Amino acid sequence: MRPTSTDPAPIALKLRRALELHHGTVDDLAREAIRLLGVNATDRRALEIVLLANEEPTTPGMLADQLGLTAGGTTIMLNRLEKHGYIVRSLHPTDRRRVIVVATDLAARRVRRLIAPLLEEAYTMMVSGYEPAELEMIASFLGRVSELQRGHRVRLREMGPYPPPLPPDS
Repeated sequence: MRPTSTDPAPIALKLRRALELHHGTVDDLAREAIRLLGVNATDRRALEIVLLANEEPTTPGMLADQLGLTAGGTTIMLNRLEKHGYIVRSLHPTDRRRVIVVATDLAARRVRRLIAPLLEEAYTMMVSGYEPAELEMIASFLGRVSELQRGHRVRLREMGPYPPPLPPDS
């Protein structure tokens, strides 16, 4: 699928709108997964991180860093996920002083049941609608966008929150 114009302004505007729509639909999809799993947004993201870690051990400290939580907040979150039966904490296999977080079979099954059909449908749609060279470009684009988003997250995390608004009488 080639752009219909070589003028960058309409293409850039179309891309911007598509990205905005994509971000909104991803948020909507995550909200539905949250509802079905019975967790909150932070818990869902933590579970996603643990599940995507494959065989790499995930520690509470790594989760705290990635999610921007305190040690206490991370403990509370892990307690909730443990209560749902989605994670277990155990000793690190090579460093018995460290704790690792592991997703349970229940979590893997539920997430797979929710997400696998959606990913399969997306894969089928993309492969049938684009040439291999276009798929390469799309994959490269998505990788670059993800890297950009990680940088944005770091930059936003370094900022302080907005102050509360002044009372109307001021």
